[in-house]
Amino acid sequence: MTDLRMNAPKPPSSATADSVNAPMRMAWTLSLAGLLPLLAALIYAASPTTHWMAGAIVFELYAALVLSFVGGMRWGRALALNEDAARLIEAVIPGLLGFAALLLVPVWIPLAVAMTGMGFAVWLRRDAGDTAWPSAFRRLRVVISLAVLGLHLALAAVLYLRSPY
Repeated sequence: MTDLRMNAPKPPSSATADSVNAPMRMAWTLSLAGLLPLLAALIYAASPTTHWMAGAIVFELYAALVLSFVGGMRWGRALALNEDAARLIEAVIPGLLGFAALLLVPVWIPLAVAMTGMGFAVWLRRDAGDTAWPSAFRRLRVVISLAVLGLHLALAAVLYLRSPY
């Protein structure tokens, strides 16, 4: 009689599992660290300093930069998966939206904050349901994007409370 357990596939060793999870752990670490500039800018904008608007401006500059990064991820994926041209066109929209928001910063910063927040919300919606992304990456995108959206709402509240109108 043959022992069937001898032919069964072996679970990955912990060393193999660790090496597979290492890039995702690093992605989590870097993504969480990437929230720090937004949080610091928000804290500065909410502080009692007379230069509080500098915090809001830095927040928007960094948010536009990260939004462009979201587009870059989509660009790279479209090329890697040999997707059609529509995906490449879609990939440049976050960067363009971030740039348009930056143009609005000196004119009316609440609209700029709304634009970058909308960009994060739209691309979160698209990426969270996109099965071409690995599920671990989609989880990361949801958590980090919700945090970014929460920080946008907090900055909107600060701007509202400090509005002279």
